[in-house]
Amino acid sequence: MAWIKRTLIALLIVFLLLAGAAAWLLAGLDVNRYKPQLEQLAAEQGVALKLDGDIGWQLWPTIALKLEGVQLAPLPQPDQPLLRAEKVAVGVALMPLLKKRIEAQEILLISPRIDLAVDERGRGNWELLTDAVEAKQKEEAQQPPQLDVAEDGAGQDLNLTLQKLRIEDGVITYKDAGSDTEYAVEQLNVSVDNLSPGGEPGQLEADARLSGSALKQALELEISSTLALDEGFNGLRIQPLTLALSSGEGKAQIHLRGHLRRSASDQPWQIQMKLNADINPLRPWLAVTGTELVTQSSTALQKLSLETSIEGTDKKLDLTPLQLQLDNTTFTGSAQLRNADMPGVDLTLRGGTLALDDYLPPPAPESEQPQTETAATPAAPTPLPLTAMRGFNANLDLSLEQLQAVGLQLDNLQLQLTVDNGLYQLQKLSSDLYGGTLSSNGQFNARGQSAEATVNGGLADVEIAKVQEAFFPADKVQLSGRTSVSWSAKTSGADTQQLQKQLRASVQLSSDQLSVAPFNLEKGMCQLISYAEKTSLPDREWPDSTRLQDLRADITIEGDKAKVQELLAGVENIAMTGDGEIDLEKQEFDFALGLALVGERTSADGCTVKNDRWRNRPLPLRCKDSFADAGAGSCKPDSRRLDDLLREELKYKAEKKYGEKVEEKVEELKEKFKGLFKRD
Repeated sequence: MAWIKRTLIALLIVFLLLAGAAAWLLAGLDVNRYKPQLEQLAAEQGVALKLDGDIGWQLWPTIALKLEGVQLAPLPQPDQPLLRAEKVAVGVALMPLLKKRIEAQEILLISPRIDLAVDERGRGNWELLTDAVEAKQKEEAQQPPQLDVAEDGAGQDLNLTLQKLRIEDGVITYKDAGSDTEYAVEQLNVSVDNLSPGGEPGQLEADARLSGSALKQALELEISSTLALDEGFNGLRIQPLTLALSSGEGKAQIHLRGHLRRSASDQPWQIQMKLNADINPLRPWLAVTGTELVTQSSTALQKLSLETSIEGTDKKLDLTPLQLQLDNTTFTGSAQLRNADMPGVDLTLRGGTLALDDYLPPPAPESEQPQTETAATPAAPTPLPLTAMRGFNANLDLSLEQLQAVGLQLDNLQLQLTVDNGLYQLQKLSSDLYGGTLSSNGQFNARGQSAEATVNGGLADVEIAKVQEAFFPADKVQLSGRTSVSWSAKTSGADTQQLQKQLRASVQLSSDQLSVAPFNLEKGMCQLISYAEKTSLPDREWPDSTRLQDLRADITIEGDKAKVQELLAGVENIAMTGDGEIDLEKQEFDFALGLALVGERTSADGCTVKNDRWRNRPLPLRCKDSFADAGAGSCKPDSRRLDDLLREELKYKAEKKYGEKVEEKVEELKEKFKGLFKRD
């Protein structure tokens, strides 16, 4: 065993001799004298480099240059550094160093801090730096900088062949004065191995913590990737890259594979990637953004996944094909993102069944609704975000096999919408709806100081009861039967209140058989006849509804008021005409109807008219009430107009009997009939 001991002692002596020789060489190489040259070299590239500390040597675990108190700033603003680091260590190769040539192979940054800021005009503080660097690159050939470190006239090089990059405990901050937002990447640790241009693929590992003004909870990020750089830094191959995000119970993963390349330094980057993203569960991420979203279904917002191929440049990206899955609904299609003169997006999606109701807030419990009526405080008008609605273009083409929304079931839905810098055009909205069809188009112009909107469309042969159930489920006035409705509307304003007040619309309604409850217009007609002829009502059960035959109605809407200008319909043997008004704000209606009997009886088991003069003559009925209190008693004989008819009838009878003494007898008979129409 003695020879082993002697061998170890000999190796130790050799190591000490080599270490002493290296220490003598390093001691004789004073790199601090190159600080001015390094700073000048940086200045020539448009960068203000400041070294507060000395440049020293690190002998363990690798031989490295140490720079302390490093600051980098745009040359025009040297006192506003973008990068600060407590320590920067540059590892150097040993054999070139023995020849007194510095060849950097590894870079270590301890506690670096990068401060990025955007002013109110949208200009970033880094743009001064990048503008100067790019200007320099256009003037000079792409060659690594040469620094003469020779003694006694011998030319030596400072070369960079990066094999390792380490960042420990880094910080990156971002502030946008225009949007008043702040973000910070903290606890940043990065490890890169073998990332040399033209070399074999290298490994990247990174982790950090992200927080910001728009995030209620911090995010934890982990990146793992195999990367390869092309010669001249004109290409990056990702083989692949995995980004894992977590925050509380929220988990997400993004996978990228592909490359970025450019033919020259002054040419745009060409991007070709495959992207897979999976967020599961999705709901916890709502807490990250501070979104308090309670949905009707607890199964909603559980999963979101995206799969696509990305090709293009930083000015235009094509995502084709595109597959998007939200919970159990899968969409397929394509997208294009544009970032030229004006940002834009084109999106085409085809999907199956989407239960939108599952994602809407649940209805308020009935117990929470007020039991007594109180004067409601008018809601404050909400300004329209007109500025935010401008400055981008979009084309949206969405198709769904079925959409369940606000109680409606829409089949074969098609939506086509274009946006042109604040001009929103609804090119097409169509769907099969409860045995009929829905179609509409319109325009919303947000380019001015106030918005202008127009919309046209209609429902054809739709079961109106199901539509009413979706929008007004608790309304006492109930409709049923197949109905067609067409509309044309326009409005303008800078807030929601102005849009309501300026609304002007024309609506046409038609139906072969429309049932209205809880009114019975035939009963009202019989009441009119019994009052006029002093007979009693038929002893029968009157249903609490009326079936209107061949209904036609023209409606105009002005702000909160809806006026029925012409109403035509048939009720059994009764011809109905009329007009009326609906106060949408007060939820009240007031209709003046004229009921004219065609024939002797109102219906087979209705009432009989003995006097021929009451036939084919409109008798006045008034339907007036609030929607909340509407009932069988809402429609009554209109005493105001009926007085005029009776006066005419009495005058007719008086003329036949009394001749010239008509007026005197009319007043006498009028007193006799006084109070006739005040009966229940």
